[in-house]
Formats: sequence, structure tokens, C-alpha cells
Amino acid sequence: MKIKVIKFDHYIGLSGTKADLELRRQVYGANVIPPKPPKTFLMLMWEAIQDVTLIILQVAALVSLILWLVTRHTSGDDHEDEEEHGWIDSVAILVSVVVVVLVTAFNDYTKERQFRGLQSRIEGEHNFTVIRGGQVMQIPVSEIVAGDICQVSQNTITKYCFSIGDLSVRLCLLTP
Repeated sequence: MKIKVIKFDHYIGLSGTKADLELRRQVYGANVIPPKPPKTFLMLMWEAIQDVTLIILQVAALVSLILWLVTRHTSGDDHEDEEEHGWIDSVAILVSVVVVVLVTAFNDYTKERQFRGLQSRIEGEHNFTVIRGGQVMQIPVSEIVAGDICQVSQNTITKYCFSIGDLSVRLCLLTP
């Protein structure tokens, strides 16, 4: 494993020029985690239809419909009024299953869109304190690049654990 040397001044931090920051993003990558692609409406419908109760209802409706068809064709010509409309129960159950699946998928789709909007808003508002060009400044977390000197206060919660040579830093949860 080859370790790249990150050149920066330990006291004044990075120079902060656009060219230097862009070069660091190209060489070391941007400080962003790409979001998962959102689930499509059909995927959400498929997840909704996997509910055990709905599967039991579907099987019961199909068995009822098959039994109605078999008894109707084997009983001869003297059909009673109840036997002629026996399919209605099965179709009503299947229609109700379709409605439940559509409503569940629509609710999940709406929740996922709202969650993604809230998540992007939170990520945009979260700033971090760094030292660039000898000055302390607040920048969005996504703008942090390799070599930035980040100031961590007692109220800062981080999820980073790293080690460089003899220095080992564990900031999985920083408490006062």
C-alpha cells in the first residue's frame, strides 16, 4: 500500500487557493459520500406486496376463485343466484390488496423523498472549523480536503479514527 505525502504547513494550514484545493480534490477525492440511488415506485410496490398478510389474502382469493369456477362448471345448469356471483368476493379481496399495495408504496415513496430532502438540507447546513492560510474559517463538511487542519471542540461529534506514524487519533465520540 503506497501512502501519498500530503504537503501542508502545520501552523497555517493549506494556502486555500482554488487551484490547490481543486488539485487536492482531484488527487485525493472529494469529501462526499455518494447517496444511494432512490428506490423506484415499482420497487416499493414489490416490497409492499411481500407482506405476509397480503400474500395470505392473495392465496385465499385465488383459491376461492378457483373453487367457485370448479363448482360452477361441475354443478350443471341449475345455478343459484349466490353461485353466479361467487366470484365477487375473490375479486374484491384482490382489488383491496392492490389498493393497499399502492397506498403503501406511495407513502414509502413520499417518506423517502422527504428524508432525502431533509438529509441534503442538514448536510448543507453542517459546517466545520478549519485553518487555511493561517485564518480560522467555517466551511461546509463537503469542502474539507486532504491536508486541512480541522479544529475539534468538545461539542464536535466525529466518526473518524486514523493513525499517521506514531500519532494515533480516535475521535469516534468526543465527550466533554
